[in-house]
Amino acid sequence: MNNIVRDEAAGRWAWIFPGQGSQKVGMGRKMLERSSAARRVFEEASDAIGVDLARLCLEGPAETLMATENAQPAIVTVSAACLAELEERGLAPPVVAGHSVGEFSALVAARCLPLAAAVRAVRKRGQLMASVRAPGGMLAVMGLDGARVAELCREAARDGVVVVAIHNSPQQFVLSGDLGALERFKDVATSAGAKECVMLEVSHAFHSPLMGQIHEEWRAVVASLQLRMPRCPVFLNTTAKTVKTLVCIRQSLLVQITAPILWMQCVQGLVELGVTRVLEVGDSKVVSSLARRSVPTLQTLTFQEPTVLNQLGGADTSRATPV
Repeated sequence: MNNIVRDEAAGRWAWIFPGQGSQKVGMGRKMLERSSAARRVFEEASDAIGVDLARLCLEGPAETLMATENAQPAIVTVSAACLAELEERGLAPPVVAGHSVGEFSALVAARCLPLAAAVRAVRKRGQLMASVRAPGGMLAVMGLDGARVAELCREAARDGVVVVAIHNSPQQFVLSGDLGALERFKDVATSAGAKECVMLEVSHAFHSPLMGQIHEEWRAVVASLQLRMPRCPVFLNTTAKTVKTLVCIRQSLLVQITAPILWMQCVQGLVELGVTRVLEVGDSKVVSSLARRSVPTLQTLTFQEPTVLNQLGGADTSRATPV
């Protein structure tokens, strides 16, 4: 009881899950070394898609791991391995959110979707995304607010498609679109006072209308998923709202390939639920760092910290604020 009282005073937890861009050779090593439950997760996921994910994560090569069709199932598997360690400790998610493909990890955590089905789906998602013929790219812009970014997008759109693809934080956005339009945006944003504009090392304009070619094939994959209602609140990327029905889960997963990721708004929604602390469930610090940029008062914990499981041992992270 004392632990619960202390945790109540300190604030509520959310578990958040990283997306593509967090992958790196060596990820998952600590989980594989210390947890039999984590090793079973890797085995189940590997069997589901016919890829040795433990070897891929630990040994690469980097070019193979970075490929979209490999990175996505690898990221979900590592997050699921972390989740297995938490559940070994008797911990359950209080409220969850995942960044882009991390939404699948969040759905696994909430028991909406079995791991094997999630890994197969994101493997197919990555293959479809990589198959898009329309050329394009992505550009990260730092130091401008959302209204200014949207205004400059409209100006740059004279040279082609350019949209805000990811709302990471109040001062960091990622754009997707035609390469010419992105270069145009880079020029006008730099003149407007952007601190930095960086082209990302991606092959396509993810989360933009240029991904529309795969919409119907992806619709069939999403329609085939056997979903269940979540055991805890789940914030969805495309609405920044919690799940109310299975229909809204399917809709978010479907439109995510062409619609923006509202990560900043998801974090703000977590805070409105009373969340003051977030745990990044994966071998990454990316989304917890972004969360803190959106809400500087948030306390963060990640699996990259050596004592993470001990730090969680005395906390009651299993309680969710009613939605």
